[in-house]
Formats: sequence, C-alpha cells, structure tokens
Amino acid sequence: MKKLTLLLTILLFATFGCEKLMKDENILVDDPELQAFSDGLNADVGLSKSSTNALNDALNRHGKDGKHRRDPGFLWKVAAEMQSKLSDDEKSRLFSWMDDNSVPYLYGGGMDRKDRGGPGGDKGGSNVRLIYELLDEAQRESLKNILETYGTKMRDLMEQAKAGTIDRDTAKAEIEALEAAMEAEIEGLLTDDQKQQLADIKAEMENRMAEAKQAAHDAMVNALEMTSEQETGLAEINTAHQEAMNTLFEKAKAEEMEKDDLHEAVKLLLADRNSKMDELFNDKQMEIIKIYTALGMQYNRHCGQKDRDGQKGDNR
Repeated sequence: MKKLTLLLTILLFATFGCEKLMKDENILVDDPELQAFSDGLNADVGLSKSSTNALNDALNRHGKDGKHRRDPGFLWKVAAEMQSKLSDDEKSRLFSWMDDNSVPYLYGGGMDRKDRGGPGGDKGGSNVRLIYELLDEAQRESLKNILETYGTKMRDLMEQAKAGTIDRDTAKAEIEALEAAMEAEIEGLLTDDQKQQLADIKAEMENRMAEAKQAAHDAMVNALEMTSEQETGLAEINTAHQEAMNTLFEKAKAEEMEKDDLHEAVKLLLADRNSKMDELFNDKQMEIIKIYTALGMQYNRHCGQKDRDGQKGDNR
C-alpha cells in the first residue's frame, strides 16, 4: 500500500511539475524575421510571458516555413487568436498609440478592400522591370538610354515648375506627353515574341493578385465572422472615405488648400472612418481589427521588406 501511495505521489508530482515547466518555458519563433517582429512588439508594448508565448506559438503555426510572406490572411489569423490571449492592459498599450494619432483601422494592409492595387501602385516601374528581363544586351542598352533621356527631360520640367518659370498644369501636360512617348519607344524595342511573353506574364500576375486580394478579404471575413450586411457596410464606408480623400487631394493639387489645412482635414476624415467602423462592428470584432492594425504596423516597423538578397530593406 505504501509503495502504491508513493508511486501515485511521484506521478502527481511529475504531472504537475511538467505542466509548470511547460508554462515557464520560453517559446521561440522558428523564423528569424518573425522572431524580430515578436521581439520588437514586446519591446514597444511589453507583453507578459504567457502572452509572448501565445504570440510566438501563433507565429510559428501560421508563419511556418515563410508562409507569412505567402498567406494574405496571416496577420488576421494571429490577430483573431491574440484577441483572447492579451490582457486588457496589454490591449490598452497596444491601442494607445493608434488612438492618440488617429491611425486608420486596417492601416497599411488594405485587406478590407477588394479593389486594392498592386504593391505600391508601381505599375510603370514594374513594367520596366518586367521588360528588362525579356531584353537582350543590345536592347537593354537602348532601354537605359531611353530612360535616361526622358528622365532628364521630366526632371527639367519639374524644376521649371518648382521655380515658377512654367505653370504646373503646363508641366503636368508636357510630362504626360513625355511619358506616352517614352512608353511608345520602349514598346518599339520589343519583338512580337517578347510582346506576347510580356502579355502572358502580366496576365499571370493579375490573376495571382486577384486571388491574393480575394484570399485577404476572405481571411478578414473569417477572422471577424462578418455578416453580409457588415461586408456591404464596410465597402460603403471605404468608398465614401476614398471619394472624400480624392476631393481633398484635388483641392490640394489645385492649391486651394494649405498644407496644414490638408493635414488636419485628412486626420478628420480618418477619425470619421474609424468612428463609422466602431458603429458597424461589435466590441470583439473591433478588438481584432485594432490588433490586426497594430500588428501590421509593428511588422512593418520591425521587419519591413526584404530585397532579393534577403537583406532587410526600408520599412514601409
């Protein structure tokens, strides 16, 4: 009997001892980039050990083997999990900077918009890079000369507009004409076969972008458990907000607004969008949205974009 009691005691000690060790164990992130993200977030906000472990565990599961770079819903999945893991105090610290500076919810991700454009909207630059890969050495030299020639002309026009020797509308029209002429010359470098290759590459890229945008939207809907009415409501909020922003920027371009006035007007529009989203979503959904926004900001702050050599680039 004594032996049985001793055995049970040892088993109980081993069980609870192991659980305590597991709780005390630090979970690290397998991916160095995501570990930097976790470390940076912890340094900026300050997380408890259990919250840090929960975050790192989520990062490991959802970002394994570089999946975080391929999965548009990565941060949504992490945000949805962390909503129930973070303490109220941790959430308060995470949200305080956003609230103080009227940071727009879903900032930087654009995953609430199905009509989101490509990376940085760099259509022209992307086309030039694509074309360059298709050219032979002689064609590449010609391309370089075209870009330098037209680049010099465009910079001269911008300098004249800045100095006031020509008005901005004239400069804009002439620059647009130069861009059209440059594109025509670049297209003239391509053979028929290269033009077809370029068209095929663009079509494939557009399909991938469309799939990624839809996947991102679906991830948001799943993370928030959105109703169809909320999807419609968010689309309407974003459309109205974008139209108001476009109106502001048109006034700024026409020099009908001072820079400081534009800045304040933009802040008011962003605050208004945040307020409308507060009304559209329930408390739990809003916490996930704000955590997603904060995580996106932190990821850009501490990881940024990597170049082809894997080196950390400028934060965006």
